Order: sequence, then structure tokens, then C-alpha cells
Amino acid sequence: MAGRDGDGRGANGPSVVDLTDGGSPQTVQQPGPPHRHDPRVDPPNKQDRRRVWLWMALLAFCPICLGVVLWAALDLNGSYPTVKPPVPSGWQAVPGIYASFSVPAAWSLDQEMSDSNGDVYYSGPGGGVGESVAQADTAPSPSGALPTIVGTFLEAPYHVNSVDKITLKHATTAWRYQFHLADGRTAAGVMAWVKPTQSEIWLIFSPVSPTTEKALSTLTLAS
Repeated sequence: MAGRDGDGRGANGPSVVDLTDGGSPQTVQQPGPPHRHDPRVDPPNKQDRRRVWLWMALLAFCPICLGVVLWAALDLNGSYPTVKPPVPSGWQAVPGIYASFSVPAAWSLDQEMSDSNGDVYYSGPGGGVGESVAQADTAPSPSGALPTIVGTFLEAPYHVNSVDKITLKHATTAWRYQFHLADGRTAAGVMAWVKPTQSEIWLIFSPVSPTTEKALSTLTLAS
């Protein structure tokens, strides 16, 4: 018969002829390939569940890896220099990033005027001292508007009596401000800009007294 070879195989592959139905030949198709699991439409199997758990483990591990990388890159705040101020006898250090100072041991932190953004204020017998550190890639103008934190630390309306340029170790430029407060008190402040760290540091103290002047003398800047 044309299209078949001698053993009954078709030219296009094997087929089976069924003669059980009254002798009439019927072609029976061979079984197709086995069904492949499709996770998009089929219920999840053991392999799907294993894959989900692996992804969950990977997602949980990634933050740990990221933390290790950041820790190694910063080397425990290596890119944020901390400095230690001189601490006179009976005083305590107020450590910080980019700038630190010291105050009498009897003074305590004022939580209402301190925050995690670089503002810290200590007060006690004889006055109070506040420090503010902010990022600044250019030198601030001594005649420009003063930051809000100055008024916050002074706790009263104020008037600038004078501004004088001073020399402060590691400061690219520094200025001292003399303030007169509406309640009659006197106060002073120092603004320093450090170019290598791109930081603007304010140290505000009131009243002007031997104690607060001594606190100012301990101001230490990172280079």
C-alpha cells in the first residue's frame, strides 16, 4: 500500500490499527507526552512550596547582608568623625558627631530642646549651653538670617549686638555673636563652618559668665 513500508509503519511515524469493531479498521492515537506541572494554574506541589520558602529565606537574609555591607563601608561611623572634648575636673563630656563640648557635671540634658537631628542642650546652676550641627556645603554668611534653633536655645526674643570673626581650631571660618535678650539677660554664641566635613556648628550659651565661657573653651571640632 502506498505510504507504508513493509512492516506497516507509516511514513510519518507509528500508528496502531484496531480491527475489533466489526472488522472496520480504526486508527488509535498513541498517548501524548505526560502533563507538565504549571505553577500558574495548577495547585502548588512540594517543589513550589520549597521554592517559596527559599525566596522567603533570601528576602529575610538580604537586609542582614545589606547591614553588613553598610557596616563595613562606614566602619562603625568611620565617615562620621566623632571628637572628644577636654573635660575639666568636675565636668562631663557631651560627645557628638563633628563637634563636642563639656559642661559641669551637675548639669543635665534638656529633653525638650534636644533631638536626634544634631541638637543638644544642657543646663543647670549658672546657665545653659546648646549645640546644633547641620549639613552645609557652603560657608554661611555671618550677616544672614540665623537658624531657628538659636531662638529655641535662647528661650526669648533676642537682638544681635555684635558679630566678630574669631579663630577656632579646625574651623574654616568662625564667628562670635553677642545677644541681648528681651528679658534683660545677656547671651552669646559661636557659629563655625568646617569645609572638610561640610558642617555648620552653633554653640549658644546664656548667660555670659565664667562657667559658660569655660564651656565654650571646650568646644572641639572634627577636621
